Order: sequence, then C-alpha cells, then structure tokens
Amino acid sequence: MAEIPANLRLVTATIKIGADSYTEHIQDFSYDPTPVAVEVTDVSGKVHKFAGESGYTLTLNVFQDFTATGFARKCLDDEGDDVEIVVVDGPTTWTSTITLVAPKIGGATKAVGVSTIAFPSTRPVPTATPAG
Repeated sequence: MAEIPANLRLVTATIKIGADSYTEHIQDFSYDPTPVAVEVTDVSGKVHKFAGESGYTLTLNVFQDFTATGFARKCLDDEGDDVEIVVVDGPTTWTSTITLVAPKIGGATKAVGVSTIAFPSTRPVPTATPAG
C-alpha cells in the first residue's frame, strides 16, 4: 500500500468576479455542501437509503465596504444576480456561479464590520492553478 503525502498549507486565496478582484474585501471563504439523503421504510420494515447529488453554498465573511466599489455594496446593489466567481486557493482554482445576496449592515460597536453571507452556488469545479 502506497503512502500518499498530504498537501498541508495555510488557506490563502484570491477571489474574482469577472475581471474584478475582491480579495481584500473578503475575510474567509468556504464551499459548504448540502447533502441529499433520504430513508424510506417499505411495508416489510426494511429501510432503504437513497443519496442524491449535493447542493452547494459559498459562505463568505465580507467586510462591510459600502463605497461604490465595495463588494458589500455590489451584493446590495446587484442582489439576485447570478455571477461567476473564481477562487484561487493555493494549487487549486475553484469556479462556480453564485447568486448575490444582500449583506448584513452594522454590527458590534468598535469592531470591524463583517457580514457572513451564504450565497447559493453551483457545484464548484476544481482545476489546477497554473504556476507563476
């Protein structure tokens, strides 16, 4: 049996929508699957398990920059629009289509304004990031 080495690293990313980079507007990201699983019992009492293809949500912690070029403002102004997002995360580039959702406005006193936004997403497609 072969020993497969792990590619451990710190999570760092760049995030683009179209030609615009919003890397400095986002604190962190995660693609979160929403698995589909159903159990049914037939008349004999036997349990049958079915699994479907997961849906996905892209969760971003977005800084509350509501200036004309801020990502939070883009989400507010373009709520409901579908956009392609490209997340370059180390050796992997993830591409998906998300639906923009309006962010939370405000928060704790004397704290950096951050909105956690869960964007409906298509299944992220991984590709190797080109070197350089």
